[in-house]
Formats: sequence, structure tokens, C-alpha cells
Amino acid sequence: MMTKATAVDGRRNFAHAFGVMRERWRELLRAVTVLTLAFLVAGCSLFAASSPAAWGDRVPTADPAAEINQPILARSSTSIILLPISPSGATIGVAYGYDTPHCGISSAIDVDGSFWDAVGITPDSSHFDGQPGTFRLVSANTAEFTSADGQVLNLVRHEGAKEFRFCA
Repeated sequence: MMTKATAVDGRRNFAHAFGVMRERWRELLRAVTVLTLAFLVAGCSLFAASSPAAWGDRVPTADPAAEINQPILARSSTSIILLPISPSGATIGVAYGYDTPHCGISSAIDVDGSFWDAVGITPDSSHFDGQPGTFRLVSANTAEFTSADGQVLNLVRHEGAKEFRFCA
């Protein structure tokens, strides 16, 4: 037969065991949270665009380590899918010296932490291939490249990864 003292001892033992178990769950939750945050920070640093750079009179280039470690999301015999690696920090309205890539709008125009898509020009146009000029943000998501001969290429910010065809 259970006495009043035995019932009280049983409740104390249960409460103690429950408290110990609850504290172990809290410790496990803390450890999982710390590990999750560590993985997120490590993952973001591997795939995020470079941090803001000091912009002078030219578009800054990506850090050499970022170029070497640029994430390649997919590759085929004719194309490659990349994430942008350029430093961010361009000021709206300021024209920065910039040379378009050798394959022009078919290449990665990677400026201000994003790739850029040409607007209002045929995709196979070669007019802006390897041209010196200036890059200027018109708004947060639009820009224009003006070649040395005065031709204007309108651009829109491309969000995320982009596929590029290989060119010669």
C-alpha cells in the first residue's frame, strides 16, 4: 500500500527526472542551434558575393580568391551556370570605367554583386564585345554601359545564378 510519504517521494523523483530530461533537451537544442548557425555562416561565405569594396573611378574586380573559388552550379559542353562574385558598392548615378567582356553581352557582365542582362538588343549582337566605356547605375536594378564611341547598352540586374554559353 502506498503511503502519503511514498507518493510525495514518487512525485519528487518524477519532477527531478523530468527537470533533468528538460535540461538535456535544452542543451541539445542549444548545440543544434549553434551548429546550424555555423553551417549557415560557412555556406553564406562560400556562395555570397564579395563584400562592398571601395569604388574608385573604375568598376572593381573580384578578389582573386573569389575568382578561383567561384561556384559552378552546372556545366555542359556548351555552357556553364555561375553565381556572381563581383564586389558590391556602386553608387547610383556615378559612371565607373569598365570594359565589357570579350564576348560582350554573351559573357558574364558581373558588376555590383550581380550579373546584368542586356535589354533592347539582339542576344547575338557583337557590338559591345570587349568595348571600353563606363558602367553607371541608373537605379538599384537598372544600369547602362556607354561605350567609348557613345553607344548605350541598357542593362537590368539579374537575380542569382545565370547560364552562359561558351564563346571563342
